[in-house]
Amino acid sequence: MNLYLHNYLDVFKRNFMLVVMALVLLAVTFFIWAGVPFFIIGSLVAELTSNFVIIYLCISLSGGFLFSFYFVPFNLKVAENIGNIKGDSVTIYFMYLQTLWIIVSSLIFGIVLILMNVLQL
Repeated sequence: MNLYLHNYLDVFKRNFMLVVMALVLLAVTFFIWAGVPFFIIGSLVAELTSNFVIIYLCISLSGGFLFSFYFVPFNLKVAENIGNIKGDSVTIYFMYLQTLWIIVSSLIFGIVLILMNVLQL
């Protein structure tokens, strides 16, 4: 895990403008990566099933999936670095990192969704 952390920090230091661009895009396109899961995906899944858990999981996974798209350039650069260090395929490390970002983003998105529901915001 230390190898991944150091590579992410190195990529963030070398590509500072890419970090700034990703943060600006996250702020500007908030309605896309946060609104689409709630209003479009949530309503489409709600038409298919009335199970709240399935609706919640679909909203969380789609939110995490859309949010993780902003970090594809970082994950690709880190995967290239790690692939060069370990001598393995870049594709395997990229898929691992992207999947990890999707899962972590989905968990954070789901926790925020639960907190909003509990606090009635």
